[in-house]
Amino acid sequence: MEKQQEYWGSQPAWYFFLAAMGAMMFVIAAVSDLVGNPVTGQINGWVGIVSLAAAGVGALLLLEELTHKTRGHLVNARPFASVMSFGSLIQSLYMPLVFVYATFFFSFIPWYGLGWLKTIVTVLAIIAALLYVTYPGIELGEAKGRGFWNGGGLVGLFLINGTATGAAALMLLLIILGYGDNAYTIMIKNIAAALLVAQLFAIPGYVLGMKLSSAEEARRGANKLWKGEFSAAFWAGIVTFGTLVPMIITVLFTSAYWLVIAAVLVLAGGICFRIDFLRAAVRVTLPGEEKDEIKRTEIADLAVALEARWQQKANWLNPQK
Repeated sequence: MEKQQEYWGSQPAWYFFLAAMGAMMFVIAAVSDLVGNPVTGQINGWVGIVSLAAAGVGALLLLEELTHKTRGHLVNARPFASVMSFGSLIQSLYMPLVFVYATFFFSFIPWYGLGWLKTIVTVLAIIAALLYVTYPGIELGEAKGRGFWNGGGLVGLFLINGTATGAAALMLLLIILGYGDNAYTIMIKNIAAALLVAQLFAIPGYVLGMKLSSAEEARRGANKLWKGEFSAAFWAGIVTFGTLVPMIITVLFTSAYWLVIAAVLVLAGGICFRIDFLRAAVRVTLPGEEKDEIKRTEIADLAVALEARWQQKANWLNPQK
């Protein structure tokens, strides 16, 4: 019987979550800055710092999972030779760009006020952030033995959910900084509501599409979420409390209290989304795995029986006189 791969646990899910949340929070704020929203001049320095911190913590989580941590840098030894190498290089480009972008909003920095330079850095950082968010979907899609990840819509799911969590994180940061009643916060709320509507259809739609897939592994993985062992986490954690409830809140309410609740639910749903989509993808059953793995109790029983047999043989070879 197929067993879940231990190294696709919750830790990579947290890395994917932090990377996507921080990057898309930055993208939304940076685009708002490019179009001239006045609030961004007061908050985008802090947005950049929070986005950088999220990416840094995520990178540390990924490094912690490596078997040989001191050799982690070797993933960049052959640039763009693999999807993992591509993602590592994008991350290495994204983080310095976000840091430099954040410095443009603090007056003690020498290049503060150089608008043309800030625009160049902003555009480059936005491109790097978008690649940073979508690459996990590409990386998972490369796992040909796990049909659940091979759907063409997986990259889109990561982008939609990443943008929704980024908007939720930006709402929280705006409220913390005292902009809860600002028109900019209301605009971010509306963006989050639209993204949650898209997510409400996209995530169940993807799982349903995998249920109808011709690949047996894709169907098995989808059934784990749709009505199997992970169905409670999928329908309650992702669809209901991670999407539907915050969508209703963002549509009906504008107070900071309700927006905080909605944002926390979206972030929790984003974590559940990544954890469940990682653990639901079963792999192709290899020859010899059709039968159930022998249990520890069965091994113990066999050991006792073998020991008894050896004792019988010893008694037969050496009969007592």
